[in-house]
Amino acid sequence: MREKTNDRSVGRMTLSKGEKRQRQIYDTAARLFAQRGYSRTSIRDLSEALGLQKSSLYHYFESKEDLLHRLLDQFMEEALQRIEELCALALPPQEKLAAFMRLYTSFYAGDRDRLSLLVNDLDCLGGELHAAMVAKQRRYVAAIQGILNEMRQAGLMRDIPLPVAVFAFFGMVHYTPKWYQRDGGVSPEELGRLFETIFCHGILTGKEQP
Repeated sequence: MREKTNDRSVGRMTLSKGEKRQRQIYDTAARLFAQRGYSRTSIRDLSEALGLQKSSLYHYFESKEDLLHRLLDQFMEEALQRIEELCALALPPQEKLAAFMRLYTSFYAGDRDRLSLLVNDLDCLGGELHAAMVAKQRRYVAAIQGILNEMRQAGLMRDIPLPVAVFAFFGMVHYTPKWYQRDGGVSPEELGRLFETIFCHGILTGKEQP
């Protein structure tokens, strides 16, 4: 099995020629899969988009399914590391929840292609690969449920079923590929702050209406 390099994290350091090529391949694959759909995109399509021979691509992944798995696994793992580091901090639960929402929104909305794959094409993975991704998703759910439980125990949360609150937030973020554009005037970080405001405080001003 070839070593899996985190192509997102290596962007913060000097990349070798091979790492630059891998990043180009993975980013192009994510874009094509998101635009055309995983099932309708072939490795030949990827090789033509990159101007490379198909045989040279298999140095960076073993199969089309392996490529999809690597794209999703690297994407989800980086977010999970940040989220679980945040959850381990000794912060008041309301501050932790707000930080979680800003982090999750800005991270996922910041990579529309990979988020589209996560939402639309996860089920294209089979067997153990699919199970591994589902296990990571459960860690996301456990993280926000833990924070909401802290909120409830502190008397800071209304009597709302936790699954409803959890999946209402995930639904907000995971729908962003349908409409959100990074060049539309709202950065991923600002979108995170807006989602935090909407989810935690609502959109009403609090003023009485006649």
